[in-house]
Amino acid sequence: MHKKFNSYMTIREIQCKTSIGNCGFPGGGWSINPYVGCEHACEYCYARFMKRFTNHEEPWGEFVDIRVNIAEVLEKELKSNKYKNSNIYIGTVTDPYQQSEEKYKLTRKILEKLIDYSTKISILTKSDLVLRDLDLIKKFKNIDVNFTFNTLNENFRKHVEPNSSTVEERLNAMKKLSSEGVKVIAMIGPYWPFFTDPDKIFKELKKAEVSYVFSESFNTTGSNFLGVEEVLKKYYPDKLNGMKETFFDRDLFYDFYTKAEARLRKASKKYEIPITIYFGVGHAGKFKGEKQKIDAR
Repeated sequence: MHKKFNSYMTIREIQCKTSIGNCGFPGGGWSINPYVGCEHACEYCYARFMKRFTNHEEPWGEFVDIRVNIAEVLEKELKSNKYKNSNIYIGTVTDPYQQSEEKYKLTRKILEKLIDYSTKISILTKSDLVLRDLDLIKKFKNIDVNFTFNTLNENFRKHVEPNSSTVEERLNAMKKLSSEGVKVIAMIGPYWPFFTDPDKIFKELKKAEVSYVFSESFNTTGSNFLGVEEVLKKYYPDKLNGMKETFFDRDLFYDFYTKAEARLRKASKKYEIPITIYFGVGHAGKFKGEKQKIDAR
């Protein structure tokens, strides 16, 4: 089945053969992605590399494949105990609560299959649609919801994450989940020059009772920066050169993220929210030394 929404979004309903795969996150684990592609159309999204394998001609952010049978396939695969060994992440290269989820409810169906499967579940999202499934989420013994939250600047958010939930909507969703006893985690990533203020962000995360924070530098591999560059040219021309120099000059990159680490540590201590930081060569390609994992507790 093939159709277009909003004059530019191509939606296809497809059948999948597998539902769960290896996760490339530090520490490993397993990943479940209900959709191929993402309607949020984030300009910086690292998952655009998926086009190398999916053969989509549409630009990233203008197509979504709906894996309509994923819950049934998952039910069969969960008969194996091998997935109980480590974390299962829902939404590593797509947002499980993008707009199509309102209609197809694939993420909800996946959660229904996982309720009685004994392992840790992490939901990764930018959307307050996750609140729709609060009734299911509260039934899990070991689950957390991870929100990407890298700026308080709503105008910048609108330009680089055009179809995602607003800053206010995400904060309200975090507060609601926390108030219902659900563990909430925030990802301050990418950590932006000019637009990420860790002290102000941590202040809001504290109000939302976020229990843990992760942060990472900007991943400039492939075409990840091109969309961001166009946004800066159009809306923030005064910041374009500074952003490019920070990301692509080896010494400036190292200096910026060294200072960013110190600011994050300070905010983490001030607001008593532990943090793990991933800054390094894996993101910029021109970082001094090896990629670092920095724990501040």
